[in-house]
Amino acid sequence: MIDLSDLERDTITELINIGVGRAAASLSEMVDQRVELTVPSISFVQRFSDANLIAAPHEVVSAVTQSFNGPFKGDALLVFPERRSLELVRRLLQVDVPLDSLSDLEQEALMEVGNIILNACLGSISNVLGHPINCSMPVFRKCETRNLMPDYSPVDAPDAETTAPFLLILHVQFMLRENDIDGYVLFVMDLDSIQTLKQMVQRYLAHALS
Repeated sequence: MIDLSDLERDTITELINIGVGRAAASLSEMVDQRVELTVPSISFVQRFSDANLIAAPHEVVSAVTQSFNGPFKGDALLVFPERRSLELVRRLLQVDVPLDSLSDLEQEALMEVGNIILNACLGSISNVLGHPINCSMPVFRKCETRNLMPDYSPVDAPDAETTAPFLLILHVQFMLRENDIDGYVLFVMDLDSIQTLKQMVQRYLAHALS
């Protein structure tokens, strides 16, 4: 089970929001227009099937994935429904072309956006908690939602409670000139990594409140 106190959860939320703010500034500079990012909700689930994101299992999504390691490890994903990802690319690049003509630009643009956002979030956690986190190069994928993550552990497996990956899911809103575009950031970690993150947050809070 994920057992975080309200203060621990609020601290992780604040660390993520610091990173998201930095990512928004970087994206604004990159595309020479104001980009605002907010994280209206954060949730923890133990299985991907428990996430609201899987409500439409056959929906095609575009995803940028990076592995990370340090005191804790896992995978970070930036996910958009396909049409929303193309709309985001069009808004960011400020090109007035039909959505179905953007597929060639989508991968490169979203990999850059993913690299900025995922590294900013992980970098914020790393800086505040005082431990380096290393990230792999981003990888782009397009697939149905149900195939977004491998099934690490069947729900009815004897050790499912300890081997199923934990997910920290961030609902991310991009506010651009004409409309808002919703996406998700997922941090996928095993139980040991979640416990390590919890311990690091506890030490940070003990120091900050002393």
